Amino acid sequence: MKTPSTWWPAILLLSPTASAITTTPSAPAAAAAAAAPAPLTCDNILVPAANNNANSKGEGEEKEQHKYDLRALAGPHAVVTHEFTRPTYHNTTYAIDLCAPLKRKGEVEPGEACPDGTRVCAIKHRWDHKEDKSAGIDQVIPIVVGDEDKAITWSAKQLPKTGAQKGGKKEGLRLTLQGHTSYQERAQRTVVEFRCNPDLEGTENEWESVDVYEPGEEKKSARRAEEGEKKDGDKEGDKKGDGEGDKKDDKGDDKGDDDEEKSTPEKQLKKDGAALVWEGYKRESEDGVEVDTLYLTWYTKHVCDSAVDEPEPAKESSHWGFFTWLVILVFLATASYLIFGSWLNYNRYGARGWDLLPHGDTLRDAPYLMRDLIRKALNTLQSTGSRGGYSAV
Repeated sequence: MKTPSTWWPAILLLSPTASAITTTPSAPAAAAAAAAPAPLTCDNILVPAANNNANSKGEGEEKEQHKYDLRALAGPHAVVTHEFTRPTYHNTTYAIDLCAPLKRKGEVEPGEACPDGTRVCAIKHRWDHKEDKSAGIDQVIPIVVGDEDKAITWSAKQLPKTGAQKGGKKEGLRLTLQGHTSYQERAQRTVVEFRCNPDLEGTENEWESVDVYEPGEEKKSARRAEEGEKKDGDKEGDKKGDGEGDKKDDKGDDKGDDDEEKSTPEKQLKKDGAALVWEGYKRESEDGVEVDTLYLTWYTKHVCDSAVDEPEPAKESSHWGFFTWLVILVFLATASYLIFGSWLNYNRYGARGWDLLPHGDTLRDAPYLMRDLIRKALNTLQSTGSRGGYSAV
């Protein structure tokens, strides 16, 4: 009778699926592994030139590529929008980090932040317009999410060299980001259009959000001062409006319904000269599938043709080389030898002056020894060049 240890070979030989289990992965798995998207790295975004005819798989003629370096835009950036749908005010923060996942600052209540691995996140607050603060969170929308198992998919395309812009051409990059999650059974994606502006770094004049993703406390005081001035102006306007109709924040209805405000669509709260601009969060349909798309425009000098074709030179390394370390080590060894030898001669022999130095006699004679060595070398060279005073016969 066979023991249990001898049953397994027989079972494996008789099983019709045994060979399939131990062979190479299935075709769908191999196709999925081959189609895995490349990670998005801010320092090396390769984009085919706008005039190339090759397709997205690299087929066709050889492409001319441009390399974009967006490391200067790394870190969380945000735009804030405001809307009023009677009777509720909402402020929405759209945060994006091109180079790494977003991470909220401090402790956050469960469900009030996007999941780990989120690159683009929207948080919608109920807004108390009288106190000018959040009254709670209504929605948390992870727009672009990726993780180790499923990376975000992205595509980049150079803007066509047409359009009304400085110099009569449009310089820049269109970057599309999409994660592997959905919200309310709708796919989510973000389209960022980077446009050349040689005067902007790309981080200027961002609106301070209540959703903090990085230290920015020093900027909040300036915002509070701005909002305080705005409130004072609104109060003065309300006082002046008594007897003439109720006018509130330029939204009042002069023709009637003085006690009620009109609903307003979602608009960006924007400072003058803001580099990051919100263009809309729209529900679209592609091939019968609904997709929510966040559109942003980002003005920066880092997508100008001059920055792409002639990138800034890399900073020289601040690390010391081999020879620098060699000189330092020789110096330290020599100093240690002299200090320790002098201390030993002083304590053991009571030496003073030149006698303190270890091998002081040798050091004092070093110039003379060097002179004799040079003289001997010269005499040797001179003697090999003569024939001892005899002439050839």
